[in-house]
Amino acid sequence: MGNRVQILTSNKIDAAKWDNCIEKSSNSLIYADYSFLTNQCDHWSGLIINDYQTILPLPWRRKWGIKYLYAPTFTQQLGFFGDLSNIHFPEILKHIQKFAKYGDLFFNYQNRDILNQIECEEKTNYVLNLENPYPKTFSNYSKELIKNLQKSQKHKLTYAIDFEIDDAIQQFYLQYQNRFVKYNYSTFRNLSKTCLELSGRNKCITRYVYNATTNEVLSIALLLKDEKRLYLLLNSTNPNGRIFAANHFLLDQIIQEFSEEALLFDFEGSERKGIREFYESFHPECQLFFHYRFNKLPFLINWIRIIAGRLKISISKT
Repeated sequence: MGNRVQILTSNKIDAAKWDNCIEKSSNSLIYADYSFLTNQCDHWSGLIINDYQTILPLPWRRKWGIKYLYAPTFTQQLGFFGDLSNIHFPEILKHIQKFAKYGDLFFNYQNRDILNQIECEEKTNYVLNLENPYPKTFSNYSKELIKNLQKSQKHKLTYAIDFEIDDAIQQFYLQYQNRFVKYNYSTFRNLSKTCLELSGRNKCITRYVYNATTNEVLSIALLLKDEKRLYLLLNSTNPNGRIFAANHFLLDQIIQEFSEEALLFDFEGSERKGIREFYESFHPECQLFFHYRFNKLPFLINWIRIIAGRLKISISKT
């Protein structure tokens, strides 16, 4: 007997069964939490195999009346969770492409074997095992990182907890808004709602560094936390913080605080060269995830979509 596959809209999903499947998965990720998806997605449905034996979140939107899949903001990877054995992806893909004619799916780090029959783009993520004693972790730091930590110790930097979540999000936006020109007010409003809800469940925390002489906040980290990972969701550093190597100090202090706990510190990327090299200085493990894009639109609709996209680009440049 074959597997029973169904796709349900989020309001018809059994949230308790969904979250139970995520929590028991060896590859569980907080991005797949029912409330996280509900807060972060414009719309989402779930592909469910049998009685929540295996699940796949499907965030979606509509454009010109056509449903398509997309990557919600601040949601690095989703993909299959639960029982990952005996998943015949070409068959599952038929269900997905019947549900949405085109879009993007980001599959998690344990989905490689499932995807071996299709072409995917590999994406970079770094994780650091926090179970080791801090001195062992420190011994693997790069010389450049150690040099920057020594530099930070020459200034009166203080590590602190419980920075206001809304203020952490605002500071991130102020520092890096040029990188996120496509993000609007509602993007960060939704993120605030998500983080405040998770904070009430002890799944969102903040840490920061300030100058003890001037009381200036130099670097802030907003982190998500579950039973397996600490996720560096947002991390901002102001100009003085960069001079004082405050972010090097901040991440090192977080690593010290949670050392010898059964957690992975998830740096969340990155494909940006400078950020990637900074993360690599902590000597983490590279843990790839996978981007799959498909387009099954009829030729005429696809042609109109491409032309409209080009017109939009031309208008934005004038």
